[in-house]
Amino acid sequence: MTSRPIVLALALLAACASPQHPEPGPPPTPFSTLPPHPETPAVASLIDNARLDAQAGRYGNAGASLERALRIEPRNPRLWQELARVRFSQRDYAQAESCAQRSNSWAGSDDTLRFENWKLIAQSREARGDSTGAKAALDSAERLK
Repeated sequence: MTSRPIVLALALLAACASPQHPEPGPPPTPFSTLPPHPETPAVASLIDNARLDAQAGRYGNAGASLERALRIEPRNPRLWQELARVRFSQRDYAQAESCAQRSNSWAGSDDTLRFENWKLIAQSREARGDSTGAKAALDSAERLK
């Protein structure tokens, strides 16, 4: 019998799953701009692997590492943000926005993280041609300064 938290975690991961894109774009900002968050050693290792893969342009591998980390710590907002950045690099802008919003939902009072998420949401919306939505996201980011 599957417990509800496991089903919820799997549903959240499925929401950020995306197909591979042949021409990945550059990440919107460096992956290590935020202060460290206390993760388990396994999650810290997966984050390190994901960052190395992303820097080498292996976004599929980076995303897979972050998804494994999210199975361990599904409420870690920094993991969701890093996955959002990977999805943005893969030009999967809808998934990038979704993961950044998920990060915001777990970010609590971390205004720095929420600010970065709103900027990424704005970039994702702009990339999809939603200038009005991008402006609204930037306005949300500015309110956090």
